[in-house]
Amino acid sequence: MKDDKTISASEINRYIFCNYQWYYERKYGAAELRRRKKEYLEELGIEPAENGHLQRGLVFHARFGRYRRLRLVYVWLRAAVIIAAFIYLLLASGIVVI
Repeated sequence: MKDDKTISASEINRYIFCNYQWYYERKYGAAELRRRKKEYLEELGIEPAENGHLQRGLVFHARFGRYRRLRLVYVWLRAAVIIAAFIYLLLASGIVVI
């Protein structure tokens, strides 16, 4: 284990997320774990994805952006229908005459 006794807030967060990950990172260090992971993947014949998290993040944000745009269109369309219905009711009741 590392010789420093101080535990940061981010380490507490990592411990809560996965206590095994926190322990091994504390014992071996992040660089050693990355090296071991690379060796393990090479043994399996799998090419390590250096930017896997980045690609997943880009896909997520693209989907989320599309969802937000569709929701915005839906809100505006719903508002237009409500306003049109209100105007129709005013004209049909005879309160407002054009």
